[in-house]
Amino acid sequence: MPQTHCEQQKFAERLKQTFSRNQFPLSTRQVEQLTRYRSELRRWNAVMNLTTITEDVEILEKHFLDSLSILNHITLTADDAVIDIGTGAGFPGIVLKIYVPDIRLTLVEASQKKVSFLKFLIAQLGLEGTIVLASRAEECAQQPVHTGAYDWVVTRYVASLAESAGYCVPLLKPNGKWVAYKSGAELSTEIRDSEKRLTALGGIVDTVFSGKNSGAALTRSYIVVRRLNATSFSKEERQRKRYEF
Repeated sequence: MPQTHCEQQKFAERLKQTFSRNQFPLSTRQVEQLTRYRSELRRWNAVMNLTTITEDVEILEKHFLDSLSILNHITLTADDAVIDIGTGAGFPGIVLKIYVPDIRLTLVEASQKKVSFLKFLIAQLGLEGTIVLASRAEECAQQPVHTGAYDWVVTRYVASLAESAGYCVPLLKPNGKWVAYKSGAELSTEIRDSEKRLTALGGIVDTVFSGKNSGAALTRSYIVVRRLNATSFSKEERQRKRYEF
C-alpha cells in the first residue's frame, strides 16, 4: 500500500533521532535516501519476497542501523573497494554506501528479481560508483577481474565461515579484510571449524567484535578475517592470532 507523506515524514524524523542517538548523524540527503529506501523496499516487497522484516521500527533497527553497526569497529575510507556477497535487498552494502558515499561498492546477488530491485534502487538513490553483479558468489570469485580486487568483503547471511571462505577470501587484496556479520556472541566452534580452510586460502581470523548493538534489539558479533601476503603468512603469526575460548 502506498505510503502517505505524513508516514514518510514520521519515519524520517524517527530515523534522524535514532541514528543521532547511536552516534551516526545523518545529512539531509542521507535522511532522504534512507527514507526512499524504506518506501521502495516496502513497495517492492508487496509483490516479491525481498525481506520478512517489514515494520518501520524493524526496518530502521534490524536493517538500517544493523548494517551500519560495524562502523563502530572499522573505518571505511574514500575509494575503498567494497563487495557485498549475497546482498539480498542491499544489506549491508547500500546502507554503508549511503553513509560513506565515496566507497566503490559491488553488490553480488544471484536472484534476478532482487537484482532488478537493486538496480532500480541504485538509480533512484543516485548511488554513483555502485554496480550489481547478477551472479553466484562462487562464480564471481573465479573471475580474474574480481579476484584480489577488494579492500573489504562484507557478508550478512547465515552461512558459516568455513562454507563461505572459498569465495570470500580470494576476492580480497593482500591485507584486505572480510567482515562476517553474525548473530549471537558464541562463535568459538565456528572459528575453530574454519581454521584449516582459512589457512589453505591464506586467511586468518584477525579480530572478533561482540556485543549488543546500542539501540537495536540484536546481539551482533563480527568476525574479521584478513588475507595475508603470501610472504608474511607464518606459523608464528597464526599462533599470535589464535583465539582461546
